Amino acid sequence: MATGHPIPPDEPYPAPMFPLVDRPFIQHVVEFLVDQGVTEFDFILHHAPEKIEHLLGDGGRWGSRFRFHLARDPARPYRLLRGVGFNGEREPLLLVHADRLPHVQLAQIPPAPEGPVLFCWRDRRNPSNGRVGGWPRWTGWAWLSTPCVAGLPGDPDEDGLGAYLASAARRKGAFVEVSEPLSAQSPEALLTAHRRVLTRAFTGLLLTGREAEEGIWMSRNVSLHPTARLIPPVYIGENCRIGAGAQLGPNTAVGRDCVLDARCSVAHSAIFPGSYVGEDLELADVVVDRNRLINVRVGTAVSVADEFILGDVADSHLREWLSGALSRVIAVALLALTWPVLLATALCLKLMRNGPALHRRGVVRLPAPPDEAAWREFYLWSFSPDAAPGENGGVRDLLLRFLPALVNVAKGELHLVGVPPRTRGEIRGLPHDWQALYLRAKSGIVTEASVHCGDAPTPDELYSAEAFYSVTAGVRRDLKLLIGYVGGKRDIR
Repeated sequence: MATGHPIPPDEPYPAPMFPLVDRPFIQHVVEFLVDQGVTEFDFILHHAPEKIEHLLGDGGRWGSRFRFHLARDPARPYRLLRGVGFNGEREPLLLVHADRLPHVQLAQIPPAPEGPVLFCWRDRRNPSNGRVGGWPRWTGWAWLSTPCVAGLPGDPDEDGLGAYLASAARRKGAFVEVSEPLSAQSPEALLTAHRRVLTRAFTGLLLTGREAEEGIWMSRNVSLHPTARLIPPVYIGENCRIGAGAQLGPNTAVGRDCVLDARCSVAHSAIFPGSYVGEDLELADVVVDRNRLINVRVGTAVSVADEFILGDVADSHLREWLSGALSRVIAVALLALTWPVLLATALCLKLMRNGPALHRRGVVRLPAPPDEAAWREFYLWSFSPDAAPGENGGVRDLLLRFLPALVNVAKGELHLVGVPPRTRGEIRGLPHDWQALYLRAKSGIVTEASVHCGDAPTPDELYSAEAFYSVTAGVRRDLKLLIGYVGGKRDIR
């Protein structure tokens, strides 16, 4: 059963798809069963079925066969059990709810010929709750015989199914007590499942990565700043970047493709794949899914609008790629049209002044990580030896700075619009907040300050302009700034 209920209700995917350490919960369930010899699977789906089908495929990679069925009502999907799994034979059916995973050894617990075998567990924290027919809590897993499935009541929900199975088990089946299952039924249960896996209270799951130290698992291609602190148990997925002074753990799992910025602190939490955690942010007992934060202590879920606090790494990378691709196409077209002007300008400068006509200076490529050792540089081309692009206006700026820098844009090193390119020394000289904002932006020939702040902007004007651009950047904003630059710097705010 993988009909799923989103947690919270407006999440885009169902509970079985929520990550447990390094992969979706339902994948752990499948691999746990495959490891015990199960090869035939029938999945009953409802919420976001395409996501589950895309993840699992036809089962070939596990040497199994997967079939998918769609339930009309996610709360009452059990009528479909009558039509799946038996193939006209009196074979037992293992009923599994894919948002729960008990530690059972199926080979040691055979099915009963006539009745169900229910896997149950004792909730010692609250022993009076959740009883099924007088027995402790049902895990959602059970062996079902053919007569048991044939006798299912008309259209039960899970409570009704549990009551029917418990009654049948007392007559012709059995109850088997197991340890507490892992669960993705709620954010709190999901964090508990992470803790139990990381502390090895629940074993037998396949995990990627290597255990670099006791209780610290790291996957491939992880960038970990030397000043970052890891408190076990901690799991860090592949392609993650952990910034300077960040602290992770204990009981923390970070999914793949995440960025945890400088001096953030994350404990007793799960960070889902593709999430960004901003600088100096302190998180505890939370689930983070990109810009969504679920606090299990207070039972609330919020969407964070400020992408400098929490955000989606994948979305920002896509926007960055699209913006860069568009800039490169425009730059190549402009170079094809204006190369005679470039050549004529170079010849005139060579004849009219001493020294080289073409100059270059090493600037840092943006966006860049906070760690200076990871900064990448490129040479910015200009016919002017002393000023950055966009600090002066008119035809002079167009000829001496804009047109030569199109070469950098065409190479993908620069954008048409962004914050001004700076050298390492210039970036080091920025105040901390300004530097952090600058490193997350994209650099360009035309800047907010060059359009609105005149030829000699003050530091406060520069900071305000770059802060404003960082939160409004987009295709529309870039187009407005380009129009303002070409049209003589009219106020276009």
